[in-house]
Amino acid sequence: MHFSDKIKRAIERDPLVLGALKVRGKLDWNSFTRTQFNTVARVINKEISREAMANPELIELNLIIGKQKLDKEMERLRCHNLYEYLKLIGNMSEYRMYNWVSGKTLQSYWQGGDCKFIKVNVLLVFLKVPMKEWDNWLQENRVTVQKTSIPAAGFSKSSLQIIKSYYLGNYFLYYQKTDGSKNIIKTPFILKEHESGHVIVKSVSEGHRYSGKVMGIRDGCLYINCQNLDFEEMEQYVFNIGLETKPQVLFGVSNTVSVKTRLAVALRNVLVKQKTDDPSFDNIQETEIPFTRKYPSSTEEAIIVGYLKQFTDNIISTPNCCSLDDLRSPAG
Repeated sequence: MHFSDKIKRAIERDPLVLGALKVRGKLDWNSFTRTQFNTVARVINKEISREAMANPELIELNLIIGKQKLDKEMERLRCHNLYEYLKLIGNMSEYRMYNWVSGKTLQSYWQGGDCKFIKVNVLLVFLKVPMKEWDNWLQENRVTVQKTSIPAAGFSKSSLQIIKSYYLGNYFLYYQKTDGSKNIIKTPFILKEHESGHVIVKSVSEGHRYSGKVMGIRDGCLYINCQNLDFEEMEQYVFNIGLETKPQVLFGVSNTVSVKTRLAVALRNVLVKQKTDDPSFDNIQETEIPFTRKYPSSTEEAIIVGYLKQFTDNIISTPNCCSLDDLRSPAG
């Protein structure tokens, strides 16, 4: 990803950065030494730690640190939860700052190197750019993003506000089982606002509890990440919403791991919103709906069964690793 000149100029003119460099006159950043970039990184890291302490959602939503990196850091620092992680960062001295971005990384950006979305987010947070304006600051990168198909790591607060206005509520989630049977799973799927302001998800599927967060809306799709609370498994959902407000039915896919084969699978999903917000909705147990069972034609189940029976690709399974020779057809 190309580094935005707009971000570059803003950092070059930032008062905190200029004050730390203690250099008068026009600066040629392209000829900066590693020591100078380390000084800039120190200023940025100090401010980012302050912002993270004041706005923990920057970390919770993986806006300034990726999930895998966060998990590794919490293990390295022996933190059991986000509170301990933030407390440790807050207690670091000025001479042992948390390394959100390094001088080496900054130097590579000014020398034309590619950058990662997470690091761009870090710099936007440092520059105090409101999240609703992040996309505008990335306009110069948009062509590159489309060519390389790299998804943006951050979702704007405005997209979360749209979700809170139009998409909260009780849903039934329908999908075909991965065991090869012609059965559909029907299970509660709840989107609601947490007291922290985040939009969270609760669901119970095949006896396993799932909890997660709505990440936001991007390119007309609703992104959701869920964690299985009973064993190590992540479920990732993408639902098409376009410009529709308060839809009754949402279509999408989920990516998960087959319980039997432990291989990645993708499932066609259908979400049907319920008309009432029953407070005990999350106590409803999942049910299995066979394709062969007859339902009154006007019921929700009958409509969904009729819809999913049209497709032979409700489940996309994947094999394990192999060599290129294994992919050759017998005739090849």
